[in-house]
Amino acid sequence: MRFNEGLPAKTANRLVKQFCDEHSERNLLAFVYGYLGEHDLLRVRTDAEKYLLLAALNLVECIAFAGDQTLAG
Repeated sequence: MRFNEGLPAKTANRLVKQFCDEHSERNLLAFVYGYLGEHDLLRVRTDAEKYLLLAALNLVECIAFAGDQTLAG
């Protein structure tokens, strides 16, 4: 699975923005996307890059979920 393969840059940027807007840890998510982008890991050319991207995004989700649970409790 290639996340950005074949997507025009405008569409890919819109999807990244939509994903950021829908998640409560926007600053952390922006940092993760920025860091991965600086190291050219957002293009997902290999399985290793795919799993690194998925792990990074999953970690952000876990932190956001834990933060939501803390605020709700």
